[in-house]
Amino acid sequence: MKKPKLRLKNIFMIAFIIYAAITIINQQFIIYELKEAEQNEISKIESIRNENDRLMEMINNATSVEYIEKMAREQLGLVKPGEKVYIDQSSAESD
Repeated sequence: MKKPKLRLKNIFMIAFIIYAAITIINQQFIIYELKEAEQNEISKIESIRNENDRLMEMINNATSVEYIEKMAREQLGLVKPGEKVYIDQSSAESD
């Protein structure tokens, strides 16, 4: 019985199939990493959008009279004319 000889064509085809398989596997890893990076970036964008919405809300509220009055009372300690301010001494003594 004669053993069939591998021809150059068969060797080339086997080498090409091995090369193609390695290339496809490598590309799958790259695609996976890129999709993961894309999801990270999408999460960052969503977080930034939420922060932007919150800041826009603050800007819109900053022009309202109620907000300005609230900040004047809380941060500057201002009071309306004729208004009496009471300070709770019991919490200061316990500290």
